[in-house]
Amino acid sequence: MPRKILVTDDEVDLELLIKQMFRAKVKSGELVFDFAHNGQQALDLLSENPGYEVVLTDINMPVMNGLELLANIKSNGYEVKTIVISAYGDEKSIRTAMNQGAFDFISKPIDVDDLGATLTKSFQELDIYKKGKEAQNHLEQALIEKATAQAQALEILRENEKLILKQNEVLEQQVMERTREILEQKNVIELKNQEILESIHYAKRLQEAILPDSSFLNGITNDNFLIYLPKDIVSGDFYWIRKTPHQMLAVADCTGHGVSGALMSMLGISLLDRIIDNLNESEPGIILDILHQLVVESLRQKDYHSNEGMDIAILKFDDVSNTLYFAGANRPLWLVRDGELMITNPDKMPIGGTQYSDRLPYTTHKVKLETNDRVFIFSDGYSDQFGGAKGKKIMTSQFKEMIKETSNIPLKEQGYVLTKYLKDWQGDLEQVDDVLVLGIKI
Repeated sequence: MPRKILVTDDEVDLELLIKQMFRAKVKSGELVFDFAHNGQQALDLLSENPGYEVVLTDINMPVMNGLELLANIKSNGYEVKTIVISAYGDEKSIRTAMNQGAFDFISKPIDVDDLGATLTKSFQELDIYKKGKEAQNHLEQALIEKATAQAQALEILRENEKLILKQNEVLEQQVMERTREILEQKNVIELKNQEILESIHYAKRLQEAILPDSSFLNGITNDNFLIYLPKDIVSGDFYWIRKTPHQMLAVADCTGHGVSGALMSMLGISLLDRIIDNLNESEPGIILDILHQLVVESLRQKDYHSNEGMDIAILKFDDVSNTLYFAGANRPLWLVRDGELMITNPDKMPIGGTQYSDRLPYTTHKVKLETNDRVFIFSDGYSDQFGGAKGKKIMTSQFKEMIKETSNIPLKEQGYVLTKYLKDWQGDLEQVDDVLVLGIKI
């Protein structure tokens, strides 16, 4: 059966190009291409022809653009892979498309090998999804059949005691047969789990692409370290770096970890970028106020009464006045000066949730910096790790001592020492949470 592909682009040349690229596969019946010139035409074709598997779309089009098309495909629940083809190759367009559910992104001019490989990968993902769905349906049916057979056997035993031995033999045979079926289903489930694991690894690559490169810290100071240790493959902790024109940093700890935490972290990064790009705001306290409102609105928390969100510390460096501005939602600022640890406490309110009816605005703290000051912001994963001789937490007090005791060595070396201490403390125990620690020397 041919694989159906819908191409959405207002450039007639692209239609001719794709027909030329894939003329052999179209002629052999392996691929079928339909074309729309705007997002609305594409939606009409999707509703009339449910057989499409892949949608290729431009971003800039009349009537309905590509990003609006992606949003409609997602909201309507169409089970298709969407690939964005556009000359807009900047990071913001890529991130927006991915947030709308795009599977991949290809820039113009189109490389035929790249497009062919991307289509093949899309079909493989769809086939894996369909097989997993089919396996789940088979497993549910097998469990129902087993439960029905056992209930019938037990009823026969109760009604006729003379046939107990014979019915036991029948039941044992049935159990053996059902066990064999369950083992077969177990193999299918294990395969599906492997496929899911591969998808999570792909999500990790997406998350790493969205996180800023740690080398951006050098824009503030060349003397820094970053400890970033996800508990699972993907992380609910994230760091954020922007220039507005002042250098800005944030470290956040989202609700949960693994896939759920990673989804929240991607939402947090997207909303912080939106605040900076659209609202041109740079005061940390105001940024946290806006971030809280956007999280509540994005997750519809007033409707569902949910309290997911994040704890976060955000910094702004003013190089002219050598001043640091800080605001925190349950995450503090630690500053080491001449071997002494100074703490700026956060506001005791998380970002997101509706549990605080008397919520106040977040406070922006102003700290005058001196040469050789060391600044630290972090999630709670480091201090919450179990281990040591008695299997207890490191605790915040012990973390403070580690920070102070190692403040006389170069900062990058301090990061190595803190990482080694954490790993030695953990030993053979499981990591309990995502770990994120960021240190900067002024």
